[in-house]
Formats: sequence, structure tokens, C-alpha cells
Amino acid sequence: MPYTDPSMDWNMQQYFSSLPAYIQESIKQSGVKLQTVDDMRRFVDNLNQKN
Repeated sequence: MPYTDPSMDWNMQQYFSSLPAYIQESIKQSGVKLQTVDDMRRFVDNLNQKN
């Protein structure tokens, strides 16, 4: 069953589902409150720059 977060809209859920498992886990464990899909993209970009 896919991870669902009630605070994520449909677009955010779609983008989240397209991410590799380790990125999804990083988002879940971070505790950061992402409001938009753009917020999530910036978060992912930031993670990728650190790795």
C-alpha cells in the first residue's frame, strides 16, 4: 500500500510516489512540513545537492 499523508494534495502524492524509496524515507523522517509540490521539489533538490 502506498504511503499517504493527509496533508499532501494529489499532485504532491503523485510526485512523492515517483521518488526513489530513500528520498521518500528522508522526507518522512525529516518532519518538515511541505505545503506545495514546489516545496517538495526544493527539498529533494537540496537533498540531492548534499549527496
